[in-house]
Amino acid sequence: MQGDATRNAALEAAQLARARAMIVAAGRDDTSILIVLTARRLAPRVPISVVIKSHDNEAIARQARADTVINPASLAGVLLAGSTHGAHIASYLVDLAAADGQVVLHERAITSAEVGIPLSEIRTGLGHRIYRGNRSFGFWEAETQRLEPGDLIVEAVRRVHAEPAT
Repeated sequence: MQGDATRNAALEAAQLARARAMIVAAGRDDTSILIVLTARRLAPRVPISVVIKSHDNEAIARQARADTVINPASLAGVLLAGSTHGAHIASYLVDLAAADGQVVLHERAITSAEVGIPLSEIRTGLGHRIYRGNRSFGFWEAETQRLEPGDLIVEAVRRVHAEPAT
């Protein structure tokens, strides 16, 4: 499908309201932010990830209610900084980010069988973080010692175990 994603008609034709998620990478920050604003009006609950090139525009993209704002230059800086602390750290981060990497971060709701157990005892991967309501807790924090109904977890898993993108 070809269309102008800044226009309601194009996003409606693409059935944005039924989408699992939206990725915005228009090439220009102003255009990307306009697409986020347009999409958010049409699909208030669809998760939106946007690429923003200028650090100054990251806050504006968040104000437009993008769920995830990614700045490639900042990510590259994280990789470079990580490499100074050990060559394998940057290599692992690249593996996480690569489409054909061996490991991926996976977000999912906990199962009923996992209620009450610590994050460290999940069997599907290595638990890194839980999201409980509007708060997040790292694996080292006390709140991760007992999973609660409604918790979301972020875990590192072998790529074959991750849910396929649709």
